[in-house]
Amino acid sequence: MNTPRSLLLPLRAFLLAVVLSGGLLRADSPRLADCSSSELLPQTVVAFAEASHIAQAIETLLDHPLRQRIESLPAYDEVAKSGSLEQFQLGVTAFEASMGKPWQEAIKTLTDGGVTVAADSSSQGIAILIKSSDVDMLQRLRGFLLALRQMGQGKLSAVEQGDYRGFTAYALSKELKLAILDHWLLITNKSDLGKSIIDQYLDRKNESLHSSETFSIARNERDAQASDPAFVSAYVDVATIRSSGAAKALSNEKIDNPVVEVLLGGVLANLRNTSFVTAALQADITGVQLKLSSPHKRDWEPPREYFFGETQHAAAPSLLEVEDRLFAISAHRDLSQMWLRSGDLLSDKANDGIAKADTQLSTFFSGRDFGEDILGALESDVQIVGKAQDFSEVLPRPAIKLPAFALQFQMKTPDETTSELRRVFQSFIGFLNVVGAMNGQPQLDLGMETLGDAKLVTATYVPSRDQRDSMDAPINFNFSPSIAFAGKRIIFSSTTQLARELVSEPEVSDSGNVVSERATRNTDILFNANTLKQVLDDNQSQLVANNMLEKGHDKQAAEAEIGLLLELVGMFKDATFQLDVSDDELLLDVRLHVDGE
Repeated sequence: MNTPRSLLLPLRAFLLAVVLSGGLLRADSPRLADCSSSELLPQTVVAFAEASHIAQAIETLLDHPLRQRIESLPAYDEVAKSGSLEQFQLGVTAFEASMGKPWQEAIKTLTDGGVTVAADSSSQGIAILIKSSDVDMLQRLRGFLLALRQMGQGKLSAVEQGDYRGFTAYALSKELKLAILDHWLLITNKSDLGKSIIDQYLDRKNESLHSSETFSIARNERDAQASDPAFVSAYVDVATIRSSGAAKALSNEKIDNPVVEVLLGGVLANLRNTSFVTAALQADITGVQLKLSSPHKRDWEPPREYFFGETQHAAAPSLLEVEDRLFAISAHRDLSQMWLRSGDLLSDKANDGIAKADTQLSTFFSGRDFGEDILGALESDVQIVGKAQDFSEVLPRPAIKLPAFALQFQMKTPDETTSELRRVFQSFIGFLNVVGAMNGQPQLDLGMETLGDAKLVTATYVPSRDQRDSMDAPINFNFSPSIAFAGKRIIFSSTTQLARELVSEPEVSDSGNVVSERATRNTDILFNANTLKQVLDDNQSQLVANNMLEKGHDKQAAEAEIGLLLELVGMFKDATFQLDVSDDELLLDVRLHVDGE
């Protein structure tokens, strides 16, 4: 009987794995496996990541409610029809045959001591260390990996190998070498790194990563902060990377992009001084959380005091809340100081752009200095919010439906600032009308509103007669730019409706327990995936049309691709980014929540 070609790969893998796992002799080495991976690695390691609870993470993924939703997607059926899943399943079958047990059980045993990946600066090499309680399983894994190597070459041949201090190393490729040290499996792309690990395994010298002062401090701080064990914990020796010149961005005091400066200038300043960064990744059925932490000192902040607060660590205000919120950003940023000190913060090219903009803005603001007089009139509390717009009862209705957005600041002297910015806004609308008329764009009609104690200056696009009932009006009709004044608050909004909604909300002042919880919060960002899906749904026909134009798909293929995008977005709830700064630590907390329903 002829063997089908689709079964040759797992059959050859199984036979060769059995031969190799039974025929390769283990080194007769001392029982020194009872140690941590950091005790085997050299002090010159600059990046270290250790994964534990791997079996638990796999179980969570396989049992997750999202799995059924993913398998029900048309795209999943397409992958299955293409044969990719069949090939993957054949590989799993070969792995199970080599291990002698189901793949989940095999991985659980193989990784019950953890998996470590490390990058070494001295050898420029990478090492992978897998610790298992079952030496026989490691032998079987070695045989399986070598079998894959043989099949990759398309022929059966002798496995290249070499000995070092009683241990045998096998070639997985021209660069990769594999060796088993009792309960440890080692894979590395640099022989010198592999030899140093074997030396440390046998000799146990004091000069290991574990004994490094920087690594010890980082490990102790990580353990002190950990409330739950992390799935992956990592350490990066920033000082060594910085001194080597490998990361040029860390050696440049100035940033090329003003937007990056505003968002991350303080973080980059910290990375130019800190000695290390630690990371902890946690995952459960609700989503994943990544925490990045590094030491911080007040002396590292100049010239970026605007980012942190000059006299004390200033906290970001609360996130603005509106109906159908798409995103919200809250931060402490002294934008006036950032603008005035741009020469110390930005590259020459970026600073030239700032200087040009400053001249134009000063002219626009009747000779008043933009950085000192305009931005200087605002407090350092920055709040931005975006929301989906409801066009169901709106005419004319734009063909492309964009979200609305607004910026909210606190004025230092409302009585002086209100009248000045109101006049500037009115002049700005007049300028837009002049430019718009020259380009055939619709005109804006100015209006005034009073809501309680709040004053609004509004601008609304006036449709032409043939556009009044249009269902595919120009993109302009997404906007009705407005400025609102409510107490100390000033709101710049892309739509009148959002401005009304914001001034109707009472001014929130963090107090009591909220203050203690947010006292070190420098930046707070939220993205709502449910609202993003709503925005994409509203523009599905436009997305399909763009897909057909850009990729040359027919309508059916374009609809399938956009439909898959919408399904994927719908699998998430939201994402949050929180930056906390204290006297001795900078902590970035990133969370992604999935929709398991």
